[in-house]
Amino acid sequence: MQLALNKWAIGAGIYVTDKKLVLTGVGGDKDATFKKIVTGSGRKEFDPSNLTPDQNTAIVRELSTESPKQLVLSKDQISSMETKQPPGMFRTGHLKILLTSGETLQLIISKKNEYERILSLLQSFNPQALRQAT
Repeated sequence: MQLALNKWAIGAGIYVTDKKLVLTGVGGDKDATFKKIVTGSGRKEFDPSNLTPDQNTAIVRELSTESPKQLVLSKDQISSMETKQPPGMFRTGHLKILLTSGETLQLIISKKNEYERILSLLQSFNPQALRQAT
């Protein structure tokens, strides 16, 4: 996914478990590892809901290893999350994450299909902390 994190353009991956939200940057070792675990994971038509239990377990295991291009947030570190759908082709939406420390992370989301996948992940991760902006 091509997202911007706090105004710096990056390609990012968003992963969730039942306890953690993980943001990864593209270009690091994780991307190559994920592509080995799940063939075609970098393709536009890739659907993460089709992962096998073994692939899911392998990805979670890989996310547990520390990486400088990775931000790991536990549920208890997140005060709230706000999403806004991209309203049009040349306008963007966002994901704002307010941490309990008072820090805010903002990811810019440019494509509707990416927004829908992110929203689905966040709803399964922590629906109580999630709200949608209009």
